[in-house]
Amino acid sequence: MKNYDQYKKKIVYKFILGYGGIGDCIKYFIHVLNLCMKYQLRLSYLISNIPLEKYLRLKYAKMYVTAEQINTKEIAARDIPTLINDDNDIYHLVHPLIFFNEFSYETIHSIQDVFVFAEEVKLNRSQLLLPHYTNYLSLHLRLGDKFLETDVAYIQSKEDVRRYNETDVLQFIEENADKIILFFCDNQQYKLKIKNKYKHIIITEGEIGHTGLYNTTDKQVLDTVTEFYIMTESVKIINAVNSGFPIVAAKFKNIPLISL
Repeated sequence: MKNYDQYKKKIVYKFILGYGGIGDCIKYFIHVLNLCMKYQLRLSYLISNIPLEKYLRLKYAKMYVTAEQINTKEIAARDIPTLINDDNDIYHLVHPLIFFNEFSYETIHSIQDVFVFAEEVKLNRSQLLLPHYTNYLSLHLRLGDKFLETDVAYIQSKEDVRRYNETDVLQFIEENADKIILFFCDNQQYKLKIKNKYKHIIITEGEIGHTGLYNTTDKQVLDTVTEFYIMTESVKIINAVNSGFPIVAAKFKNIPLISL
């Protein structure tokens, strides 16, 4: 950031509804940021006025731009290195989807140096989770879009089912009965099923919603970001199935991540 204003060639990151959830927004921005740091390009975030932007903020306000400030052309990820010889006055627009095939979680680091949580998120923590637990484990299980308890008309991947081994999940819970375990899941019925089976399991009072869907309410977005924030404060995160949500949460402060 010390050299940010000196970079003349400009990249703008665009993230709108339909491009993914909170994990996607963060991980692809950091991916683009790494490229911009490598090639000395100025990276900005295009304000889209989606609910997520109210609760997850960039640490440096100067990185925000509005549509009124820019005239853009869209480029592919592979073209970013060519910008060293391009027109200084053009904002080049990129979005997460063009990085899908080249992205690697191994490149994602230092998220807490780039993103911060709004105060509303920190205040909402006490609404979703009392008492104020510390030294807890976070167990995350994403069942998939097919199991989201919402209007199916808004779900893009209606057959999205994540494969997981329930035996491994239950075994982990039973083997860690002496620890504080917060259980996060994208299906309320399954959350309650696990909570009722194991008395030492703790769940939040948050409303489940996917931040990338058009019918997700503002409260659901706030609660989802708050649960993400709670996970970033864990001593360890356990990922029961392939999902970017717990992976990015673990990388936020570089806390240990275990995959079952």
